[in-house]
Amino acid sequence: MIDPSRGSGQPIPATLPLLHRFLGIGLMMLAAAFFLLKYLGIFPGLGDSSVTLFMAYVLSGIGVVLAAVALVVFKPRVPERSSAQSVEEYWSTPDVGTKVLPVWFLLEGAGTLAIVAYFLTGEPAAAVAAGVLIAAFWWCGPNVFAKE
Repeated sequence: MIDPSRGSGQPIPATLPLLHRFLGIGLMMLAAAFFLLKYLGIFPGLGDSSVTLFMAYVLSGIGVVLAAVALVVFKPRVPERSSAQSVEEYWSTPDVGTKVLPVWFLLEGAGTLAIVAYFLTGEPAAAVAAGVLIAAFWWCGPNVFAKE
C-alpha cells in the first residue's frame, strides 16, 4: 500500500493486526461494562415477557447469522500468505486489508448485538451467544490469516 505523504514506493506499516486487537479490546470492554451494569442492577432491563424473550433470541440470532456470513462467505476470500512473503509484507498488501476488514467488522457487530441483547433482556441465551461470538472474533485473528 502506498502512502502519498511518504512519496511513491514506500509501504505503509502494517496496522491491521493492531486494529483487530483494538476492536477486540473494545468488544471486551463493552461486554464487561454491560455485564457489570446488569449484575449490579443499575439497569434492570426490559422485564420478563414474551416480547423480551423474542427480542433476545432475534438479536442473538442476527448476531449468529452475521458471524456465519463472516466465516463462511468473507473469510475464505482473504488471500493466504505465501511462504516467500513476510508477515509485514502480507499485512501491507492492500488486497488483504480490503478482504479481512469485513470479516472482523461483521464478527464485532455480531458480538455487539448479542451483548446488547443480554443487556436489554437479561436472557442467559443471549449471554451464551455473546460469549461464543466474542470467542469467534478472537479465534479469527491475524494469526489465522498470516499463518505465523
